[in-house]
Amino acid sequence: MSVTALTTDLTADDYRFVLAEYLSTLTEESLYRCSLLSQSLVESGLGPEDILALHVESLEGVIANLRPRDQIRAHEHAHEFLLEVMIAYGVHYRQYLELRLQQAVRDAEEQARVNGERAIEAERLGREREDILAMIAHELRTPLTAAMTSIELIERSVSMGETEMVAALVERARQGLLRLSRLSADLVEATRGDPGALDFTEVDVHEIVMQACNWVSALASAKEVHMQLDGAGGPLTISGNADALLSVVGNLLSNAVRYTPAGGRVIVRSGGDKEHVWVEVEDTGIGISEEAQARIFEKFYRAPEARSTEARGLGLGLALVQQMVSAHNGEITVSSAPGRGSLFRVVLPRHQATQEEARP
Repeated sequence: MSVTALTTDLTADDYRFVLAEYLSTLTEESLYRCSLLSQSLVESGLGPEDILALHVESLEGVIANLRPRDQIRAHEHAHEFLLEVMIAYGVHYRQYLELRLQQAVRDAEEQARVNGERAIEAERLGREREDILAMIAHELRTPLTAAMTSIELIERSVSMGETEMVAALVERARQGLLRLSRLSADLVEATRGDPGALDFTEVDVHEIVMQACNWVSALASAKEVHMQLDGAGGPLTISGNADALLSVVGNLLSNAVRYTPAGGRVIVRSGGDKEHVWVEVEDTGIGISEEAQARIFEKFYRAPEARSTEARGLGLGLALVQQMVSAHNGEITVSSAPGRGSLFRVVLPRHQATQEEARP
């Protein structure tokens, strides 16, 4: 059975066939088939956790009759296969979302025509479509970049014979793609109109900071930027939305690393008192002029310093950060100067703080 014959009724036999072919040939052609396989996974409605379970089950069947030494080698190559499948899955999932969005626009345009307001409605939907696609590109880039960076580090480690970090890097890629799945679901909802209110639960901001640091650490290592974590060791509990707060801290950290030259430093601090919890991200990067600071939270605005350092970017990150902070009744401020780095401070209200949490 060929990979191109895969349908939306994906079975374990299909996955096992492609995996076995790759492990037996290790060719670029067989690795390319992962892309076709991932497209079928998206069409079948399987999520990242389903794919992981399918991979483990298929791998066990493929290597069952191999010698122990060959099984170890097969496990290493299977990690590469899984990462390729997951990255291709993320790309195809984004394309799937865009198709869904295009269909939503077409449906809305037809409705506008029926109501005799097609021109006005189409113009509004065009602007909405551009905004949503820009948001998709920005939000999905972070977990995909984390996974790609992990792959590069795995390749480097394997080429040097240092495989002890492979499992941790695979887990980092898995966490990023799980977040990609959650973000994608939220963005699908955004195509239906204004996003609804965030669902709040009890969230430990300290855990959010730690997770964001883990994600960005690979990017910082690749850029030779030193990351330093200071702050409370215990919980900093508030009522909030974990994914939204993760986007806030993740955006601030990734920006700090992107705009800090090699050899520079990014410092993350966190703490709280009886009424508030705060997070600070400070870097020794290019800095921001006073004029730009007045506009950096505007959608699609990019400071001249940022454009001269990195051509890519949509100017959405900080606008999204401010939106999410405001949704938590919080505040974000910036202190910076050109060539002297930047410090972003997020302050969030603490709800029902315990005595232990309130300690400085």
